[in-house]
Amino acid sequence: MKASQVISKLNSTKIVHRNWQMALGEAFAALSLASPGDVVCITGPSRAGKTKLISELVGLLCGEIHFERDGILPAVIVDAENTGPHGRFSTRAFTLKMHQAIRHPIFGTIGGDFNEAYSREKAERATEPTLRFALENAFRLRKTRFLFIDEAQHVRYVTKDSQGGYAVMDSWKCMAKTSGLVLVVVGAYPILQVIGHSPHMIGRKSQIHLPRYYATDHDLAEFGKILATYDQIIADIATDQVLTHSAEMLYHGSIGCIGLLRNWIGRAVARSHAIVKPLSSEMLKEVMFSKSDLAAISEEILQGEKLIETPDAHPQSRRDHSKVVKEPKKTGKPFQRKPKRYAPGNRTGEDD
Repeated sequence: MKASQVISKLNSTKIVHRNWQMALGEAFAALSLASPGDVVCITGPSRAGKTKLISELVGLLCGEIHFERDGILPAVIVDAENTGPHGRFSTRAFTLKMHQAIRHPIFGTIGGDFNEAYSREKAERATEPTLRFALENAFRLRKTRFLFIDEAQHVRYVTKDSQGGYAVMDSWKCMAKTSGLVLVVVGAYPILQVIGHSPHMIGRKSQIHLPRYYATDHDLAEFGKILATYDQIIADIATDQVLTHSAEMLYHGSIGCIGLLRNWIGRAVARSHAIVKPLSSEMLKEVMFSKSDLAAISEEILQGEKLIETPDAHPQSRRDHSKVVKEPKKTGKPFQRKPKRYAPGNRTGEDD
């Protein structure tokens, strides 16, 4: 198998690991029980698999969607991108993007082939309240039950004033209630800061966490299973079980985040292809994230975990990446502790 085929397989293969499966189950239950106007927040580290989670949820909740046949869109997915001037989040541009997602017959055809000039002119003349009113009507006519807003943390950049993001979030909540749908905001940890300061959200949302794997025996064992799965995917271009044999380095260098791990493996596969050599542990070291990148990623994750912290959270997990952990100098079997040594004559391990 060629490196390009391995990369394609790496990107297309869905690794159904424990944390992802648990988040899927919790989100499905929350959305199944949600009423119109309710808010469900799905959060976790960047590249944790949240976007794939959305796709899976839509399939479970709505089954096959036959829009061309019946004109119904039970679920709508929209990315919250920074499309405004100077990298800001534009509420008007986002409203038009929702029109496109809902396939509005006038405002939703910009960028398409059908009467684009007419649609663009109507959109440019329409005020934002008019666009909003038309959108709410469209949601009702399309019988939309769920609105998924992915990468919702970008709403922070709507204005220089930090209050702007809170206002937009409250506006989305009101739109969901008026349109009779469930709002699902999905994003990295910074979204929690916005939701936490939005009056309409406090006490009215369900929160789903898709966490990284922590430095506990239970989590490390699951992380090892994931490495074994990836070992199978890259087997044709790598040394035997290179990922499993490099488990400790890969855990510390990915901070236990599966998305970062997959990205790292992808870079190593590309490196292997470029120098025409089997993927090895040394190659993984060459393309690992820099210490400064890991420090920045770790800081964002730790701050996010503080916001979502619960009484049963692992205390050890909150400490294990307060500083970027260096790769262990010596390795035995992956993730196994060294045996405890006792002084001669004291084999019971009792204190003197």
